[in-house]
Amino acid sequence: MRALVRRWAPVVAVLVAAVCARVLVDGRAELHAGQAALAAGRHDAGVRHLRRAAHLYLPLSPYTASAYDALESYARDAESRGQNDRALTAWRAVRSSALGTRWLVVPYRERLDRANRRIAHLMALLPRAPVDRDATPAQVEDRHLALLQEDRAPDPAWVVLMGVGFALWMGAVAWAVRRGWDDDDRPQWPALRVAGAAVAAGMLLFFVALARA
Repeated sequence: MRALVRRWAPVVAVLVAAVCARVLVDGRAELHAGQAALAAGRHDAGVRHLRRAAHLYLPLSPYTASAYDALESYARDAESRGQNDRALTAWRAVRSSALGTRWLVVPYRERLDRANRRIAHLMALLPRAPVDRDATPAQVEDRHLALLQEDRAPDPAWVVLMGVGFALWMGAVAWAVRRGWDDDDRPQWPALRVAGAAVAAGMLLFFVALARA
Protein backbone atom coordinates (compact mmCIF):
# COMPACT_ATOMS: atom_id res chain seq x y z
CA MET A 1 0.00 0.00 0.00
CA ARG A 2 2.77 2.43 0.88
CA ALA A 3 4.53 1.63 -2.40
CA LEU A 4 1.29 2.37 -4.27
CA VAL A 5 0.92 5.70 -2.48
CA ARG A 6 4.53 6.66 -3.22
CA ARG A 7 4.04 5.76 -6.87
CA TRP A 8 0.85 7.71 -7.46
CA ALA A 9 1.27 10.65 -5.08
CA PRO A 10 3.53 12.60 -7.50
CA VAL A 11 1.07 11.99 -10.35
CA VAL A 12 -1.83 13.27 -8.27
CA ALA A 13 0.21 16.29 -7.16
CA VAL A 14 1.06 17.16 -10.77
CA LEU A 15 -2.57 16.86 -11.83
CA VAL A 16 -3.78 19.07 -8.98
CA ALA A 17 -1.08 21.64 -9.77
CA ALA A 18 -2.07 21.63 -13.43
CA VAL A 19 -5.74 22.21 -12.58
CA CYS A 20 -4.88 25.04 -10.18
CA ALA A 21 -2.61 26.65 -12.76
CA ARG A 22 -5.36 26.49 -15.38
CA VAL A 23 -7.84 28.11 -13.01
CA LEU A 24 -5.38 30.92 -12.28
CA VAL A 25 -4.57 31.49 -15.96
CA ASP A 26 -8.23 31.52 -16.98
CA GLY A 27 -9.15 33.76 -14.05
CA ARG A 28 -6.48 36.29 -15.00
CA ALA A 29 -7.58 36.24 -18.65
CA GLU A 30 -11.24 36.79 -17.76
CA LEU A 31 -10.34 39.58 -15.33
CA HIS A 32 -8.29 41.46 -17.90
CA ALA A 33 -10.94 40.91 -20.58
CA GLY A 34 -13.61 42.29 -18.27
CA GLN A 35 -11.58 45.35 -17.34
CA ALA A 36 -10.79 46.03 -21.00
CA ALA A 37 -14.43 45.66 -22.01
CA LEU A 38 -15.61 48.09 -19.34
CA ALA A 39 -12.92 50.59 -20.33
CA ALA A 40 -14.15 50.34 -23.94
CA GLY A 41 -17.75 50.96 -22.91
CA ARG A 42 -18.91 47.38 -23.51
CA HIS A 43 -20.66 47.12 -20.19
CA ASP A 44 -22.56 43.85 -20.61
CA ALA A 45 -19.49 42.03 -21.91
CA GLY A 46 -17.36 43.47 -19.13
CA VAL A 47 -19.70 42.27 -16.42
CA ARG A 48 -19.89 38.81 -18.01
CA HIS A 49 -16.10 38.45 -18.09
CA LEU A 50 -15.74 39.68 -14.52
CA ARG A 51 -18.43 37.28 -13.36
CA ARG A 52 -16.53 34.40 -14.96
CA ALA A 53 -13.33 35.54 -13.30
CA ALA A 54 -15.08 35.59 -9.93
CA HIS A 55 -16.50 32.13 -10.59
CA LEU A 56 -12.98 30.77 -11.17
CA TYR A 57 -12.39 30.55 -7.45
CA LEU A 58 -9.18 29.30 -5.96
CA PRO A 59 -8.19 30.01 -2.34
CA LEU A 60 -5.81 32.98 -2.15
CA SER A 61 -6.20 33.71 -5.88
CA PRO A 62 -5.69 37.47 -6.42
CA TYR A 63 -7.77 37.41 -9.60
CA THR A 64 -10.96 36.29 -7.88
CA ALA A 65 -10.80 39.11 -5.34
CA SER A 66 -9.90 41.63 -8.05
CA ALA A 67 -12.90 40.53 -10.12
CA TYR A 68 -15.22 41.08 -7.16
CA ASP A 69 -13.62 44.47 -6.51
CA ALA A 70 -14.13 45.48 -10.15
CA LEU A 71 -17.76 44.35 -10.15
CA GLU A 72 -18.55 46.19 -6.93
CA SER A 73 -16.76 49.33 -8.10
CA TYR A 74 -18.68 49.27 -11.38
CA ALA A 75 -21.97 48.71 -9.54
CA ARG A 76 -21.40 51.64 -7.16
CA ASP A 77 -20.37 53.90 -10.02
CA ALA A 78 -23.48 52.93 -11.98
CA GLU A 79 -25.66 53.65 -8.96
CA SER A 80 -24.09 57.06 -8.50
CA ARG A 81 -24.92 57.84 -12.13
CA GLY A 82 -28.51 56.70 -11.75
CA GLN A 83 -27.91 53.68 -14.02
CA ASN A 84 -29.74 51.30 -11.74
CA ASP A 85 -30.24 48.61 -14.38
CA ARG A 86 -26.48 48.30 -14.87
CA ALA A 87 -25.85 48.39 -11.15
CA LEU A 88 -28.41 45.65 -10.62
CA THR A 89 -26.74 43.47 -13.24
CA ALA A 90 -23.34 43.90 -11.58
CA TRP A 91 -24.62 43.21 -8.06
CA ARG A 92 -26.38 40.11 -9.35
CA ALA A 93 -23.07 38.97 -10.86
CA VAL A 94 -21.45 39.37 -7.43
CA ARG A 95 -24.25 37.38 -5.83
CA SER A 96 -24.22 34.56 -8.38
CA SER A 97 -20.44 34.21 -8.09
CA ALA A 98 -20.51 34.12 -4.30
CA LEU A 99 -23.21 31.44 -4.36
CA GLY A 100 -21.58 29.54 -7.20
CA THR A 101 -18.29 29.10 -5.35
CA ARG A 102 -19.64 28.01 -1.98
CA TRP A 103 -18.84 24.58 -0.64
CA LEU A 104 -18.77 23.83 3.08
CA VAL A 105 -18.54 27.59 3.58
CA VAL A 106 -19.27 30.67 1.52
CA PRO A 107 -15.78 32.09 0.80
CA TYR A 108 -17.12 35.58 0.10
CA ARG A 109 -19.97 35.78 2.60
CA GLU A 110 -19.44 39.50 3.25
CA ARG A 111 -19.69 40.28 -0.47
CA LEU A 112 -22.80 38.10 -0.77
CA ASP A 113 -24.50 39.94 2.08
CA ARG A 114 -23.58 43.29 0.58
CA ALA A 115 -24.86 42.27 -2.84
CA ASN A 116 -28.14 41.04 -1.34
CA ARG A 117 -28.69 44.37 0.38
CA ARG A 118 -27.93 46.43 -2.74
CA ILE A 119 -30.08 44.19 -4.97
CA ALA A 120 -32.98 44.50 -2.53
CA HIS A 121 -32.59 48.28 -2.47
CA LEU A 122 -32.49 48.58 -6.25
CA MET A 123 -35.41 46.21 -6.76
CA ALA A 124 -37.47 48.28 -4.35
CA LEU A 125 -37.04 51.21 -6.75
CA LEU A 126 -38.60 49.28 -9.64
CA PRO A 127 -42.32 49.51 -10.47
CA ARG A 128 -44.19 47.70 -7.74
CA ALA A 129 -46.14 44.51 -8.00
CA PRO A 130 -49.81 44.69 -6.92
CA VAL A 131 -49.01 42.91 -3.66
CA ASP A 132 -46.62 45.73 -2.71
CA ARG A 133 -48.90 48.60 -3.71
CA ASP A 134 -49.66 49.71 -0.16
CA ALA A 135 -46.26 48.91 1.35
CA THR A 136 -43.66 51.49 2.25
CA PRO A 137 -40.34 51.50 0.34
CA ALA A 138 -38.60 50.07 3.41
CA GLN A 139 -41.11 47.23 3.62
CA VAL A 140 -40.68 46.39 -0.06
CA GLU A 141 -36.90 46.38 0.36
CA ASP A 142 -37.15 44.14 3.42
CA ARG A 143 -39.32 41.67 1.49
CA HIS A 144 -36.85 41.50 -1.37
CA LEU A 145 -33.96 41.07 1.06
CA ALA A 146 -35.74 38.24 2.88
CA LEU A 147 -36.26 36.40 -0.41
CA LEU A 148 -32.64 36.90 -1.44
CA GLN A 149 -31.40 35.59 1.89
CA GLU A 150 -33.41 32.38 1.65
CA ASP A 151 -31.04 29.46 1.22
CA ARG A 152 -32.62 26.48 -0.52
CA ALA A 153 -29.30 24.76 -1.17
CA PRO A 154 -28.59 21.47 0.61
CA ASP A 155 -26.96 21.80 4.00
CA PRO A 156 -23.22 21.24 3.32
CA ALA A 157 -22.80 19.17 6.49
CA TRP A 158 -25.46 16.69 5.40
CA VAL A 159 -23.96 16.52 1.91
CA VAL A 160 -20.60 15.59 3.45
CA LEU A 161 -22.23 12.97 5.66
CA MET A 162 -24.03 11.56 2.63
CA GLY A 163 -20.67 11.17 0.88
CA VAL A 164 -19.17 9.53 3.96
CA GLY A 165 -22.07 7.11 4.16
CA PHE A 166 -21.82 6.20 0.49
CA ALA A 167 -18.04 5.69 0.77
CA LEU A 168 -18.51 3.46 3.83
CA TRP A 169 -21.21 1.50 2.04
CA MET A 170 -19.21 0.90 -1.14
CA GLY A 171 -15.96 0.35 0.76
CA ALA A 172 -17.55 -2.33 2.91
CA VAL A 173 -18.92 -4.10 -0.16
CA ALA A 174 -15.48 -4.06 -1.80
CA TRP A 175 -13.86 -5.30 1.42
CA ALA A 176 -16.40 -8.13 1.67
CA VAL A 177 -15.67 -9.19 -1.90
CA ARG A 178 -11.95 -9.39 -1.11
CA ARG A 179 -12.06 -10.83 2.41
CA GLY A 180 -15.42 -12.54 2.69
CA TRP A 181 -14.39 -15.78 1.01
CA ASP A 182 -11.19 -17.77 1.03
CA ASP A 183 -9.40 -19.30 -1.94
CA ASP A 184 -11.80 -22.25 -1.90
CA ASP A 185 -14.85 -19.94 -1.91
CA ARG A 186 -15.75 -20.77 1.68
CA PRO A 187 -17.51 -17.92 3.51
CA GLN A 188 -15.46 -16.16 6.14
CA TRP A 189 -18.27 -15.32 8.51
CA PRO A 190 -16.40 -12.97 10.89
CA ALA A 191 -15.30 -10.80 7.96
CA LEU A 192 -18.76 -10.96 6.36
CA ARG A 193 -20.45 -9.94 9.61
CA VAL A 194 -18.15 -6.94 9.96
CA ALA A 195 -18.74 -5.99 6.34
CA GLY A 196 -22.50 -6.41 6.72
CA ALA A 197 -22.54 -4.13 9.74
CA ALA A 198 -20.47 -1.52 7.87
CA VAL A 199 -22.77 -1.73 4.83
CA ALA A 200 -25.83 -1.26 7.04
CA ALA A 201 -24.23 1.71 8.82
CA GLY A 202 -23.18 3.29 5.52
CA MET A 203 -26.64 2.85 3.99
CA LEU A 204 -28.32 4.26 7.08
CA LEU A 205 -26.02 7.29 7.14
CA PHE A 206 -26.44 7.83 3.39
CA PHE A 207 -30.24 7.75 3.37
CA VAL A 208 -30.65 9.78 6.55
CA ALA A 209 -28.31 12.46 5.16
CA LEU A 210 -30.13 12.34 1.81
CA ALA A 211 -33.45 12.96 3.55
CA ARG A 212 -32.09 15.83 5.63
CA ALA A 213 -29.87 17.56 3.03
